[in-house]
Amino acid sequence: MFVVTGSNRTQVKGAYLRFCASCAPLLLLCSSFFVGVDYSAAQQPQPLLIAQHTDTPDKKPAPASPSRPPQGKGDIGVRVEQASPPSERKITAEEARQLFASIDETLTWLSKDTGYAIKQKVKGELASREQVAKYVDDRLNDDEDAKRLERSEIVLKKFGLLPRDFDLHAFLIQLLQEQVAGYYDVKTKSMYLLDWLSADSQKPVLAHELTHALQDQNFDLKTWETPKAAKRSDKEEFTFDEDEAATARSAVAEGQGMVTLVDYMLRGTGHTLADAPQVATMMRSSMTGNSGFPLLERAPLMIRESLVFPYGDGLAFEAALLEKGKDTAFSGAFRRPPQNTHEILDVATYLKATPARWLVLPDLRNELGSGYEKYDEGSIGQLDTRILVEQYADKETAAKMADAWKGGVYYAAGNKDPKLKGSARIGLVYLSRWKTEDAADEFAKIYGDYLPKRYARATPLNVKDVKCGPPESCDAKTVRAFSTEEGQVWIQRVEGAGVLISEGFDGATASKLRVQVLSANPAKLIQVQMRSLMSPVRTSAIIQEAVGRIFADRLQRAMQNPSRSVN
Repeated sequence: MFVVTGSNRTQVKGAYLRFCASCAPLLLLCSSFFVGVDYSAAQQPQPLLIAQHTDTPDKKPAPASPSRPPQGKGDIGVRVEQASPPSERKITAEEARQLFASIDETLTWLSKDTGYAIKQKVKGELASREQVAKYVDDRLNDDEDAKRLERSEIVLKKFGLLPRDFDLHAFLIQLLQEQVAGYYDVKTKSMYLLDWLSADSQKPVLAHELTHALQDQNFDLKTWETPKAAKRSDKEEFTFDEDEAATARSAVAEGQGMVTLVDYMLRGTGHTLADAPQVATMMRSSMTGNSGFPLLERAPLMIRESLVFPYGDGLAFEAALLEKGKDTAFSGAFRRPPQNTHEILDVATYLKATPARWLVLPDLRNELGSGYEKYDEGSIGQLDTRILVEQYADKETAAKMADAWKGGVYYAAGNKDPKLKGSARIGLVYLSRWKTEDAADEFAKIYGDYLPKRYARATPLNVKDVKCGPPESCDAKTVRAFSTEEGQVWIQRVEGAGVLISEGFDGATASKLRVQVLSANPAKLIQVQMRSLMSPVRTSAIIQEAVGRIFADRLQRAMQNPSRSVN
C-alpha cells in the first residue's frame, strides 16, 4: 500500500501521514513517450489487500445504491456498503528483513533524484492491522481538520455540495477503515510498513514515503506545512486563517512524492518525468476514475476532487517546475512555497512571485443581532470555485470559471431558533470577484439556475418586492431573488466584477450583512488568504491517508498489465 506523509494544518498529534496517489495512468502514458520502457525493471507487486472494519459504534453504515448520477448537474454522490474482508497472510521474517534492508539504498537513490541531502537514517518497523486500525480511529477523533470538516458538513450541504441526508462521519469511518495504510512517523523518524502485505507489494512505497522523510530532514515538514499568517493590527476585527496556503503546500509535498515515485518506477529505463512533463497533465484527468473502489467512486464530487488535488494537480505543478530545473521543483518550492491553490493551478502566477491580496470578513456580530450566532467563515479559492461550478454546471464550464476567478469569501451564521434543524438554520453570505464583468454575470446565472436542485421550493421573487440598502444596487438587471423553504436567496451583481449572495437570513439582517461585507471589500481587493470552505478534506492527514490505497491499486494493475488501461 502506497502512502505519503503530511501534517495537520493547526496541530500534529501522533504519527505524521498522508496518502500516495497511484501513477497507473501515468505509467501507461509514459509508454507512449519512452519507446522500449522495460516495466520488468520495476518491482512486480502482488495484489494489495484492503483492510475492512465494520465496527463503527453509534454510526450506521451507509446504504448501498445501485447507480451513480452523471457527473455535474447535481452529482453529489451516493453511499455504498463495504465489501467483505479478504483473506490474508502475514509477511515472513525474511521478507521483512529484505524490505527494511532496501531503505538505505532507496534513500540514496532519492537523494540523487531530488537533490535533498540525507541527514540521518530512517528506521523501519512493521505495523499490524490492529495497530493501524486503532491509529486510524484515534486520529480521526484527534485530527483538527477532520473535526472541522464535520462541523462544516452543514455548510457544505447548504451550498449543495453534499446531499442533505449524507452522513459524513459514517462515510469517513468507512473510507479510512477500508483503506488502512502504512505510514511515516515524523516524531519517531520511522517508516511503518504493514505485516499483512507482501514485501514486493510494499517496496515501491518506500520511494514515495522516503521522499517525505527527506523533505522532513531538510525542511521540518511539521512546521513547514502549517504556515502562520502575519499578525495584523486589526486582528480583532478580521479573522484570518491559513488553509489555502496549507492546501497549496500539501500539493507541493505530495506532488514531489508523485514525481519521485514515477522516477523510481522508471529507474531502469534511463528516463524520468522531467523528460516528458506533459504526461503529468494527462494523468490528472485520469486520476478521478476509481473503478473497483465504489466507496470513493460514488462519493460526492467535492470529496473526490478534493482528495485528488494534492496528487494530481500537485504532480502537474511539480512537473511544470521541473522544466525550470531540479532545484526549482524540489528545494526551491520549499524555500518559496505557493501562497494558495491559485498558484498551484496557474504555475505562471507562482513564478511571477506576486504578493497575494485578499478579501476580508468584518466582525458581523452587530449585524447578526440576537437571533443569529457565528457558525463558520472562510474563503472559496480557485480550486473550491472549480469544484463548486462543476457541481452546479459541468466540468468544461468549471475549468473556464476557475480561470476567471479572482477571489471569494463566505460567512455562515446559525439561527438560534430551536425549531430550525439542519441546513435550514444556516444563513450564508458569499462574495466573489471575477476577472471580467461577463464572468461575474455568468457565475450569477449559474448559481441561480442551480437553486431548484438545492431547494425543494425555489420561487423567483419580483425585485420590486424586496428592499436594498446602500451601497447596494437593486434592480432587475443586478439582482435575482428567490423564496425557498429555508428563507430568501439574493444573487446580486456588484461593483468590481463581483457577485454578492445571501441565503437564509431574514430580509433586514441579510441587507445589513451585505452592506457590511461590501464596505469591507473595495473592488480592488481581489484574492483570499484565509480559511477555505473545502480545504479540510485536503489538509486533514487522516482523511487523505485512505485515498492512496485506491490510486496505489491502479498503479499495480497498470504495472501488471502495461498494455491495458485501468480507467
